[in-house]
Amino acid sequence: MKYITSVNRLLLLICLLLPSVGLVSCSDDNEGFVPDGPISLSVTRDGADVDALEFGTYGGNVLLTLESNAYWEISVPKDASWLVLSNRSGDPTITEDAEDEDEPRYIKLSAEPLGDGSTRTCTVSFRAGDVVKNVTVTQKQPELADESGWESAFVANRNMGVGVNLWNTLDAVGDWFDPDDIVACETCWGQPLAKQEWFDAVAASGFKAVRVPVTWWLHMDENDMVKEPWMNRVEEVANYALNAGLYCIINVHHDTGDGGWLCADKANIERIAARFTKLWTQIANRFNKYDHKIIFEGYNEMLDEKNSWVEPEASGYEAVNILAQTFVNAVRATGGNNLHRNLIVNTYGGGGSATRLDNLVIPEDKIKGHLMVQVHNYTPSNFSNLDGSLSDLDDEEMPLWTKEFEKQLGEELELLIKFSNTYGVPVVIGECGAYDRIAEEERAKYAEFISTYAHGRANISVFFWGQLIDRNTCEELYPLFIDGFLKGLNN
Repeated sequence: MKYITSVNRLLLLICLLLPSVGLVSCSDDNEGFVPDGPISLSVTRDGADVDALEFGTYGGNVLLTLESNAYWEISVPKDASWLVLSNRSGDPTITEDAEDEDEPRYIKLSAEPLGDGSTRTCTVSFRAGDVVKNVTVTQKQPELADESGWESAFVANRNMGVGVNLWNTLDAVGDWFDPDDIVACETCWGQPLAKQEWFDAVAASGFKAVRVPVTWWLHMDENDMVKEPWMNRVEEVANYALNAGLYCIINVHHDTGDGGWLCADKANIERIAARFTKLWTQIANRFNKYDHKIIFEGYNEMLDEKNSWVEPEASGYEAVNILAQTFVNAVRATGGNNLHRNLIVNTYGGGGSATRLDNLVIPEDKIKGHLMVQVHNYTPSNFSNLDGSLSDLDDEEMPLWTKEFEKQLGEELELLIKFSNTYGVPVVIGECGAYDRIAEEERAKYAEFISTYAHGRANISVFFWGQLIDRNTCEELYPLFIDGFLKGLNN
């Protein structure tokens, strides 16, 4: 009996020790596995090793890739409840079993909005066995101004909030008028001459900014110098906006687009960039004395040499990125106020799809926090009539604003929210629209949806393309529609 009891005790002792033995010798399928040999642990983002992450004031998500041949776990300080992880622990992602396919584990880190709070930081620790990888996570309250006191792009875009376009006035092109005749050029597309009273009415209605589209090539001489009367008129119109207390975005408009000289043509990029630099050097020098309420937009809807609206030639995205950098370099090189001026670059064709956003490289800048990215959005196309589907319908057949329309537009706005928060850059929806024959109360629903959707979630401003305030009488054409847009102020 004593012999049997001793054996039982020995078996019991072995059973008690088995769990700890398993930590170093059990199969990959058992929780807590640590290999006999060296432990590997990597944490990457987009293929690059990561030691630090930064979120903006609106928070957002970051996806990390974790790979390890050991059981792993993640720890976050108790006082960092603002940071949420999709996973906290897991089995090895790398195995020696030929039947098992090695698959990395994706860890999503989500930061909650910072609100009015101060910048906060914490350390996230990734551990596998005795190997530890620390990642510092910081959520910054963006700078309101740079060292010179110049307003940041974040603040400017928030202050603009909701604006309108001057529409087809200084951007007109054609061969049936004399481009040196300023009046003919400005009115040839059916708009009256721009005047101070209209800008005053825009401000009185509650809008904070006007985007002024300008076409330049018709008004440049054989040496690519902008003719003085045209430059004077552009400056005069910009001053109308400033006199009304509005922000004013000045751009290069129909120099891009179908057949435009300013195109995403990689084969001829040096010639195009040289001309582009010369143009922006002239514009920047003329407006160098103006303060932060003048904002430059480098180009409008730039296309490749084949005028591809869907997807560009293989080098089209690269060409746009080169010209975006060219624009920033040209403006900054003029010095003075332009060292700090807020600048806008657009995606290829002004598109806001995932492909267009993913292929845009935000330019390098000499000064931090003074760049914005612009897209145009006419979704749903059968509400804005971008697809022409409404033109032949009777008024009683015009669409209502529906949940399906909200879903379509919401999906695209989500892309902009993610982009803005991922890269810490404000986004400008420089053009959007709703068909003017649709009932005003339905258009008002659209206006409220697009202007408020990102409220508290991202730094996004919205500019309407079309007439909301009569260019002749300066009276509000659609009060309900305007009120819908203005609900998006102070985003």
